[in-house]
Amino acid sequence: MNFKIRTIFFIVITIFLNLLLISGCSLEDAEIVRAPIPEDLIIKREREMREALGANTDEESFVGNIFKDITGFGDKKESTGGGVGVNTFLWRATLDTLSFMPLVSADPFGGVIITDWYADSETAIEKFKVVAYIIGTELRVDGIKISIFKKIKDTEGNWLDKKSSKILQNKVEDAILTKARKYKIQNIK
Repeated sequence: MNFKIRTIFFIVITIFLNLLLISGCSLEDAEIVRAPIPEDLIIKREREMREALGANTDEESFVGNIFKDITGFGDKKESTGGGVGVNTFLWRATLDTLSFMPLVSADPFGGVIITDWYADSETAIEKFKVVAYIIGTELRVDGIKISIFKKIKDTEGNWLDKKSSKILQNKVEDAILTKARKYKIQNIK
């Protein structure tokens, strides 16, 4: 009798542990590694301009500070000139993440990327459109805002607007932020 209880207990525990291990293996969390995209011409020019100005462009001269204090003109942070007006890592990561969707507009100075409607296939019953807003020049969690629009095809073949999931927006933002961090780490090396 004691042997049967131990055997049944061992089988139940083994099944439970196997189910636990199998549930941890999902394809949604799998990381897909793509070949690095070619460096964008604007980003390349910005990097070259920063290197030409010196590694520490945020330092200001003593005379420049005095002039700013006396006249009140100028900001404490100098503009980088004609480069990208948003964080370059977030910009690249957003373009790379949304590269499977056709782009309608991409404004690096305003930090707005708009995709066209995208469906997996011509017979799909739902399609999505993404608008990405890159806010600021720093790589921060609140530096990107994603808006996802969704349409569903009804039985008559008409596309109806539906509210998209906040979870989907968060997943896209997380994917972009993860890639942006990887780009920043690669740039530091």
